Amino acid sequence: MEITHDLGTLSTSKNVTENIGFLLTNKKGSYCSFFNLPTSRYQGLFYFDATPMKMYKFIDSIGFVGDDNISSLKNGFYFVERKKDDIVESFVMPQFFNSLIYELNINKEIELFLDCKESYDNREWGRHYDIFEEKECTVVRFTKKTDRKEDLSDGIREFALYLAIKSNDSLYEKNDKWIERHYSYDEERNSPPFKRYVYNALRLKGSKFVFSMSMNKDDAIKECRYIFNNINQIKNKEKKYFYDFLKNSAIKKIINNKKINDEIKIAYINALVSLDNLIIADKNMWNVSERVRNELTRSHVTGIFAGLPWFFQFWTRDTLVSLKALLKIDSSLVKKILLQYLDSINNDGRLQTLTGKNLKNFFHLPSADAHGWLFFRCNEFIEKLTFIEKSPKGDFSTKVGTALEKSICKLLKYHTKDNFEINNKLETWMDTAFEEDSREGARIEIQALRLDMYKLMFDLTKDKKYKILENTLKIKVRQQFFNGKIVADGIDDFTIRPNLFIAAYVYPKFLSNDEWEICFDNALQNLSLDWGGLSTIDINSKLFTDISTGQNPKSYHRGDSWFWINNLAASVLSRINKNKFDICIKKIIKASTEEILWRGCIGCHSELSSAKKLESKGCFNQAWSNAMFIEMVDDVFLI
Repeated sequence: MEITHDLGTLSTSKNVTENIGFLLTNKKGSYCSFFNLPTSRYQGLFYFDATPMKMYKFIDSIGFVGDDNISSLKNGFYFVERKKDDIVESFVMPQFFNSLIYELNINKEIELFLDCKESYDNREWGRHYDIFEEKECTVVRFTKKTDRKEDLSDGIREFALYLAIKSNDSLYEKNDKWIERHYSYDEERNSPPFKRYVYNALRLKGSKFVFSMSMNKDDAIKECRYIFNNINQIKNKEKKYFYDFLKNSAIKKIINNKKINDEIKIAYINALVSLDNLIIADKNMWNVSERVRNELTRSHVTGIFAGLPWFFQFWTRDTLVSLKALLKIDSSLVKKILLQYLDSINNDGRLQTLTGKNLKNFFHLPSADAHGWLFFRCNEFIEKLTFIEKSPKGDFSTKVGTALEKSICKLLKYHTKDNFEINNKLETWMDTAFEEDSREGARIEIQALRLDMYKLMFDLTKDKKYKILENTLKIKVRQQFFNGKIVADGIDDFTIRPNLFIAAYVYPKFLSNDEWEICFDNALQNLSLDWGGLSTIDINSKLFTDISTGQNPKSYHRGDSWFWINNLAASVLSRINKNKFDICIKKIIKASTEEILWRGCIGCHSELSSAKKLESKGCFNQAWSNAMFIEMVDDVFLI
């Protein structure tokens, strides 16, 4: 199959043999993701309900009656095209509409396979579909009820969701059949169930289709009819948004840089677009003017999804790691996020792992590093951002200082021992356990973040007690973590892991450049993988696992290569000694570029790869993977 990324004069193509897909979003949380073959429960058309922050799947797949062989896939950035023999499919998911525009170059019969459910809900029983016509639309009503086969209750209605369909041919045929689908990707990543019955609902004919979703029938029908009657206008708005996006100064610098090849340039644009697509707005703005919509977009942004398809929450750590790249897209959003978090310091000095609505029943562990990332980003941006328009110039600095003082005071009381910041099991970004590996105690990147907090507090207040705290901790960290050859991952734990690169990223003056070079040389010997990534643990460790085990945590932080860490490491290596580490930097850039362009969901940077070979694993589109790719390219080529 031929993959193409098309920007007109800037484009690239390649033939691939893997099962490749795409992912489109609407900036309201809903998304569609289709692959050559349906291989996961998380592929299809999904609806995000912002009030309870729940994701619902509706369409499992759209199939042709007859031949279904995909020969090419084109990424147009604001649209996707697939070619099946002589048939061309076009997909557009317009911003702020819970709808999908699906077009063909000829009239053709299609079959619609449905699997309406909450995203994480795998219950088989109590699924009820009704199909009827209303106001020139074909409407599918899905009702979820409890069932005695799976629940002590029976027949209790849980929710209803509507799908309105309109095409240029009003004829349709009810198939009314259930078929068993085998999800090979879910089986590969140990994410049961691997088989599930989906509903072969309808046979439709036409060349233009609109699919609109809502919890309210009338809203679904209204939106469906509006989009169908204004398809060209809406597509033109999507095109305009994208080409306005290309005017971004960051993109211009990359495109005009003759040192950067076209593949890296296109991957960079894809990463920015994919990061932008994870910004979520909480208002239905489909029927307002463009001017009003732009205003509402800025005032009602609620967060950034950590990743799709299954991290559809606002993870504090992931958001803060991604902020430097996000600053290139929308500085007002960055400011809003920082202010939100500055007002959200817990009584123990930390931040919540997740932010958003209706998270009471969502299991999550405390975060040992989110607060550190908050103040690290504040330190980076403090000269670039002001508090709010029409406010005194020093308001942002004052707000940072107040929140930072509170955080340090509480951290010293609740999370400090012998000057070190201490975390419990699973509280760092490596938040899985296998055997005895859970990273509790004093960890290197956590100490680096604390050191940066002390430094910032001294810079803001000139109070010498913070300089004393910084110097005392710096000395103790050198004593306990640095043996002249390597930086330990934790006190009494000299397991080689890539977390030393995070430490060098946030607090580089912990060691001299020469000392960092020695540590990086030794670390890379034990972490570097043949294809260009870094293992999350020493490849000689008994815990090292080279094949990704998915939901089984065995490999997740014990072998799996995370793209955000790989990209961050390349940035750090470039800052310390670009010439010395040139080969390693180039290998990381090449691997990440290839993954964005030719693997998984095209144009999206996935969560991770197996250690054995370059693959797209985990989430299809991960915020901090995209963000750190952007930073890496900037650091290597522009600084």
